[in-house]
Amino acid sequence: MASYEQNKKNKLWSVRFRDKIDGKEKNMRLSGFKTKKEAQAAYIEYEKEKEKRVEREKSEKAPCEILFSVLAESYMRNQKTRIKESSYISTESKLNKHILPFFGEKKISEITPLVVLEWQQSIDKYAYKHKRSLRTLLTSIYKYGERYYDITNVMNRVEPFRNLEPPKEMNYWTIDDFQKFMLACDDEFIKVLFKFLYITGCRKGECQAVKWSDIDFSKKQVRINKNITRKTADGPYKVVTPKNITSNRVIDIPASLCEDLRKLPKEDIAHFVFGGEHPISDKRIERAMKQYAEKAGIKCIRIHDIRHSCASHLIAQGVSIVAVSHRLGHKNIEQTLNTYSHLMPNEATRIVEIFEEV
Repeated sequence: MASYEQNKKNKLWSVRFRDKIDGKEKNMRLSGFKTKKEAQAAYIEYEKEKEKRVEREKSEKAPCEILFSVLAESYMRNQKTRIKESSYISTESKLNKHILPFFGEKKISEITPLVVLEWQQSIDKYAYKHKRSLRTLLTSIYKYGERYYDITNVMNRVEPFRNLEPPKEMNYWTIDDFQKFMLACDDEFIKVLFKFLYITGCRKGECQAVKWSDIDFSKKQVRINKNITRKTADGPYKVVTPKNITSNRVIDIPASLCEDLRKLPKEDIAHFVFGGEHPISDKRIERAMKQYAEKAGIKCIRIHDIRHSCASHLIAQGVSIVAVSHRLGHKNIEQTLNTYSHLMPNEATRIVEIFEEV
């Protein structure tokens, strides 16, 4: 409650009141006003400024008081406009299954480095690649909060996972394995499909998305500019853009594959080469892999490993890593080297021989 008084000597008015400063009650005084009305106006202005200050302090503290789930929801709304639908669905699944159950109802201010460490320990049972992807997602959410909510990025203070897993041996077919598979296969359609996968090195979704209009028989080339994804809310599949910009490419194919493709049923140029009006299903491809690999007496590998089989065969034949990278549609040469450098021949002996001649 404010009280007003006039100084008997100089006739000036002042106002006295109590206010909480830094959490403590203090006596306050505003003085030097010619009239009581001016003193009242000054007190009213002080109260307005006080309200503004309190609101400002609240807004500064607010980000730390919001729930993690609110921040995550805002992050996902932003991501929905920035990434592919399939990527969004994968991200949403990771968030709902592995992150929100642990952090969702916690306030940002409650999530300390120790809390994050506790979460990391709770997912330590998973493979390194999976738990690293989960941490990357959590870090991305905090970077978003740092940028738009002025939240301190607690992830900067927590050590990332270390990869203690032994290197995994790459699974692929040799040319001999592939030929055995082809001999065992008695379904001509499936035979051409697997030959196409092995020779082009395409991703499964890229192969499924190829239409007759993408094949130039005169130039013996196939254009890769689409991909099939099953991660969609709009139906069983969706035709989308390839994985990255460099995945848009034209691949040269041998005359024998061209002839095999010509023999397949073709009703419409806009139809899928492997399927017709709709692309062949994942289940049919995987079922064929298992059936004919067992019949041939060779190991059953993932469909994606046929892509590795193509690359390993080309490298073994001395094809440059640059050409292999282009055929596979990798985003850069480093990706190809990181994946296949262990398959490249050891040139150490050859280097010594070269300098012996100097």
